[in-house]
Amino acid sequence: MNDTSFEKQAPRTRAKVLEAAALVVLMLVAGVAQAARPYRGGAVATAYPPASEAALKMLERGGNAVDAAVAAAFVAAVVGPYHSGVGGGGFALVHDAKTGTTRVLDFREVAPKAATRDMFVRDGKVVPGLSTDGVLSVAVPGAVAGYLELLEKHGTLPRAVVLAPAIEAAKKGLWVTPRYRALAEGRLECLRKDPEARRIFLTKNEQGEAIIPPVGHLVRQPDLARTLTAVSKSGAKGFYAGSVAKDIVDTVKAGGGIVTLEDLSSYKTRERQALEGSYRGHRILTMPPPSAGGVAVLQVLGAMEQLRPQGFTWREPDSVHLYVEALRRAYVDRAKYLGDPDFADVPTQRLISKGHIADLAGSIDPKKATSSLALLPQAAGTQQGSTLTDKPTTLTPEPERKNTTHISIVDKQGNAVALTTTVNYSFGSCVVAKGTGVLLNDEMDDFAAQPGVPNAYGLVTGEPNAVHPGKVPQSSMSPTLVFSKEDPKKVMLAVGSPGGSTIPTTVIQVISNVVDGGMDVVRAVNEGRVHHQYLPDELWVDRWGLEPATLSALEAKGHKVRRVEQWGDAEAVFVDPKTGLRFAASDPRNEGVSLGQD
Repeated sequence: MNDTSFEKQAPRTRAKVLEAAALVVLMLVAGVAQAARPYRGGAVATAYPPASEAALKMLERGGNAVDAAVAAAFVAAVVGPYHSGVGGGGFALVHDAKTGTTRVLDFREVAPKAATRDMFVRDGKVVPGLSTDGVLSVAVPGAVAGYLELLEKHGTLPRAVVLAPAIEAAKKGLWVTPRYRALAEGRLECLRKDPEARRIFLTKNEQGEAIIPPVGHLVRQPDLARTLTAVSKSGAKGFYAGSVAKDIVDTVKAGGGIVTLEDLSSYKTRERQALEGSYRGHRILTMPPPSAGGVAVLQVLGAMEQLRPQGFTWREPDSVHLYVEALRRAYVDRAKYLGDPDFADVPTQRLISKGHIADLAGSIDPKKATSSLALLPQAAGTQQGSTLTDKPTTLTPEPERKNTTHISIVDKQGNAVALTTTVNYSFGSCVVAKGTGVLLNDEMDDFAAQPGVPNAYGLVTGEPNAVHPGKVPQSSMSPTLVFSKEDPKKVMLAVGSPGGSTIPTTVIQVISNVVDGGMDVVRAVNEGRVHHQYLPDELWVDRWGLEPATLSALEAKGHKVRRVEQWGDAEAVFVDPKTGLRFAASDPRNEGVSLGQD
């Protein structure tokens, strides 16, 4: 045997060979794992196995996509308290296959009637943590009202049937997972401050100190089970009136908060008109303001189509550059114009018009990056105040804050739901209303505590998003439906994601992966991600996002690249326009699962 035999190679060389071989095997296995399974009936994708199971159970009982989505949302409120809950709120798009119509429901939280423009400002400066931790950060919850309205107007199964899985889950308890621990780590001190949150979500060590429970620990929530039972029996009144409402208000008031019984009893959902656009012949419906996400989705896709009419090639440096520059401009528009349309003059139709998108695309220099502050100079100085700034080229873990979840469902009739719901920060405000098990949101942080000052996600927003009583805070949530080219009334893709400011970019990339890349939905969700949000002036690239040569080419164009471990949790259902088969995908970055009917 000659000197090049494997046995005679240096240990370091042999290690490299073994590592390369392992990588090849891993890639082959991953390729097999990425093949999406087809379903002839309904298909669901959520961030939690129990939620997906509850949704599938509703479909198997003859329920429709709305029954399944509401069941999943209530279960998610139990098993994923770090992402969503009945103390939060959200948005939903509901498509009726029979009529071809799509309804949009805004059940986002609203500012209490006692809220004031400068409630988080002291001596002219925003007080860190005041809008994210504790009772003053709590906005009036809308989740229960929203879920029940969807069920009553579009569902087919009884309320008691749809809520039964969530009640059972609360009684049995949730198992602590690695994701639970990771998100609790970033909110540990906050959770320790509230007696109920500490009792429910933490455990004690030998010294009696409240600590994060180990993986496999069972977190029981009997109080939440009783609250859900009250909702099951009495509907929205079981939450917004009576003992549950009183306990919520008493807890908030005791801590110095401002939510009142009148705030709860007067809460109303809002029906909106979907934003409509198109991408390469596919009709797209997405969330309008107070979501800023839907506007960004349509603006950036529109710019990509204008700049690359023959198709968009991910990982090709010039194409990625154009995408990033389109994002930069979309987030500038967000900072300048977007807020609650009931309180501000939001020029939504102009922002998504072909003319405005052409102007955005035309302002991009194909050879170099634009300075963000050159696009909106009055924001100068805010970048240093952002909590997200870091050395541009270091690999840093994703800030474990983004605290939202998404549900995508298409049933066997073709009815579809894209529903995104949240409590904002991980574990919301860290306040649990005593006796109810209800973890309350910290949605007040999504307002501009002081216009021009970044919030917890580093986002800069302006006067249209200032705090005002009864106002809905601006959101990034972007539940989206993409329709078949052949039949613009048939849903081809239902998609959405958590991730704070990264939500729109995740949705955009999944859509482009399917439409431009021809990827199956599992691979489309798996692919690496790229993000820019105007400020901080950084190009985020996740660990699977771009090759070193592409990164170098982008840096040569003036982009400040920041390596981020990962973000987002896309949940998507794809319907093959040719066969009608359903394919579902739950983001492998997290702990969800997709299921369907054979």
